[in-house]
Amino acid sequence: MATLVFHLEEGSSMTHALEPGFTTVGRHPDSIIVLDCPSVSGHHAIIELDENGCTVSDQQSSNGTRVNGVTIEEAKLNDGDRLGFGDIQAVFHAGEAPSGGEETPAAPAVPEVIFVPPPEVPPVDSPPPSAPVDYRKNRPAPAKPRAVRRVSGYPDTSESGCLTALIVMFLFLAAFATGLYMRHYKETEGGNFFSDIVGKLSNQVPKIKIEK
Repeated sequence: MATLVFHLEEGSSMTHALEPGFTTVGRHPDSIIVLDCPSVSGHHAIIELDENGCTVSDQQSSNGTRVNGVTIEEAKLNDGDRLGFGDIQAVFHAGEAPSGGEETPAAPAVPEVIFVPPPEVPPVDSPPPSAPVDYRKNRPAPAKPRAVRRVSGYPDTSESGCLTALIVMFLFLAAFATGLYMRHYKETEGGNFFSDIVGKLSNQVPKIKIEK
């Protein structure tokens, strides 16, 4: 007959013989195995025992079900497997539990760490300071400065400036003459400005009569 030995928080143990079929484990009173512990859910797990062996299934508990320290949803149990329902630990036995129960396994001992100091390194004698080197002895004489020819960055535009002024004056006079021509043409309804100017000037010039 398969059995479960529970190791409770207060240090006591509880042995439960598993019957063929389903055995519910949880904190709720309707569970077959009632574990009064805050870390155990109301309906924590189900253990099934049949002719093929024993399996444990977690019922979506808050803190999970573990087999040999591994959280499982469903696992087949072997003799000596350690189960965890929240903070409650149990040991599965394929037959009857050993007489007197089984003590809770002690926590693994932490290996003692021994500090070994590093080996001492003998000091290395530093070389004596060397005499200061006078770099001025081998310094080359400064080169004579070369004459600098100053070149203006701007081109000489004096001649082009005069040419530009003449062109502007010519364009101004041409525009002025064109304006007078167009105004005269409009006022005289088609008269020729230049011929009219020449005619007026010729009329104003006094005629000199030369007698023989």
